[in-house]
Amino acid sequence: MFGIKTKLTTKVQKTLFKIFKLKLSNDFTARSLMKIFRVDLYGHRASIKNSDVGYGWIHYGFIRQLKPSKILCIGSRYGYIPAILAQACKDNGKGVVDFVDPGYGPENENHWTGESFWKLERGKLIFHDFGLGSFIKLHLMTSEEFADKHQKDYDYIYIDGDHSYKGASTDYKLFWNRLNKNGFFVFHDINVKGSKPEGVYGVEKLWREIGKKNAITFPFEGSGLGMLQKI
Repeated sequence: MFGIKTKLTTKVQKTLFKIFKLKLSNDFTARSLMKIFRVDLYGHRASIKNSDVGYGWIHYGFIRQLKPSKILCIGSRYGYIPAILAQACKDNGKGVVDFVDPGYGPENENHWTGESFWKLERGKLIFHDFGLGSFIKLHLMTSEEFADKHQKDYDYIYIDGDHSYKGASTDYKLFWNRLNKNGFFVFHDINVKGSKPEGVYGVEKLWREIGKKNAITFPFEGSGLGMLQKI
């Protein structure tokens, strides 16, 4: 396993190039996944027309390369990244994603653009309907409740839940110690700043504090993606 530094080594660059050359099962699968799980085109820089899953390539590529058994995903509006992670596990023939989301909608002040989707029967069945049911498990609860109930360690952790500074910091503190050595801890929305209708974003502030070593900040337009490796 390679260690990622702030300045990418030649070995890391070659590995990332190999990752980005990987494809999902086929273009039809990619387009279907983006449509069914309602990809946020800005937030993930994806293109349904071009079968380009955007940020999803990063997650898919890392899971296909690492072939982890245990993956954790905190938060998703309609399941796009959880589905990408599960699809990579399916294509690997191994691995399970623990997907944690309380199913908050506009009725809850902590919804962070959530639509209560995971409380609906459609939300509860959508991964099974797409053929991913064996590779992902929905946990309808907060990240704090999940951390208290499930004492698991992971190889890949993706954080996209409560985007306040307090919320993102809490998820980092809850799960960093649950990350195995050489595993990856990934934050979405590290470029988003300021107050939005759903609240004041704080992931960017947290990333500035912790993303100083063993980190990649992908220089993407849009909401941004940052990864830490535990080495």
